[in-house]
Amino acid sequence: MKETLKNQAKNLPLSPGVYLMKDRHGEIIYIGKAKKLRERVSSYFVRNKQHSSKTLRLIQQLAAFDVIEVESELDALLLECQLIQTHRPIYNRQMNAFEKYKYVEINAEQGELSINILSVPTKTNCFGPFSINKKLSKLKLILESLYRLNQSNYWQHSFLESTSEPVESNIAAKEILGAFTFNNQLPQKRLEIKMMSASDNHSFEKALKLREDWHFLTRFFNQNKKLILANQTNWQLLSVPVGSKIKYYLIYQGLVISQRTITTRTFSNYTPSELAKKILPKNKPENIQQFSKNQVDFINILYSYINRHKECRLLDLTDPFA
Repeated sequence: MKETLKNQAKNLPLSPGVYLMKDRHGEIIYIGKAKKLRERVSSYFVRNKQHSSKTLRLIQQLAAFDVIEVESELDALLLECQLIQTHRPIYNRQMNAFEKYKYVEINAEQGELSINILSVPTKTNCFGPFSINKKLSKLKLILESLYRLNQSNYWQHSFLESTSEPVESNIAAKEILGAFTFNNQLPQKRLEIKMMSASDNHSFEKALKLREDWHFLTRFFNQNKKLILANQTNWQLLSVPVGSKIKYYLIYQGLVISQRTITTRTFSNYTPSELAKKILPKNKPENIQQFSKNQVDFINILYSYINRHKECRLLDLTDPFA
């Protein structure tokens, strides 16, 4: 059986596409993308010490595969995301556990400020969803400690100066919300000041803890820039060369709305706004106030791909419906 599949893989085209691995019952157990289908699928049938234990188990269960050819590697990525969410294969981890994702709510009502981790988003000052559940608990702890929002917290009693004044609720809310919406780094700056003070006072254990918290906040907000920017930037035009042609995509709040492939010469004859209007949907999409759990992986994957590939050109647009 494996020899037959190996021969089938050798006859695949050297074109981008998606491959769907199936077990003997015909169930799709894994979906992957490939820049060159023949090379990628054939790699499963070659002895390789670098195969993970998961890949080896997949190969053992593999009884058949299907492929879908597409125009570009980016198209393969987009289709892969869509098919994973549709079929939920057991060997796909990415985009396959979104029910567990959580939201962070900054509740500043009635003069009281609190940070809450929620499974279902609220309509106001709620961010996410985030896939890193354990890190959200740490994020909440650091911000509560920094702004003294939870006076029963042990860390505050152990490490914060008893003489330090708590930050006013409205200032704390503005700084925390700014970190989530604009990555303003004001919480990190507060940590830097406290870290330097602790070091000057020879409280090196405390300074080390504050430094660790600073690194954690910086990494968290930098890693989630894509999600924040997608929520703020409504319309974008993404163009990618495909052989002698150009394929361009209309993006609304991080999600691909429509796409078209044209010659390079035709592409150069129009402005980005004119190109966008050629593939506008009939009706303007509804504004996304809060991303759903099954949207967020796609957004992060798309912008990560764009950042890694220099041939991708992404431009912000004014509202083409205006």
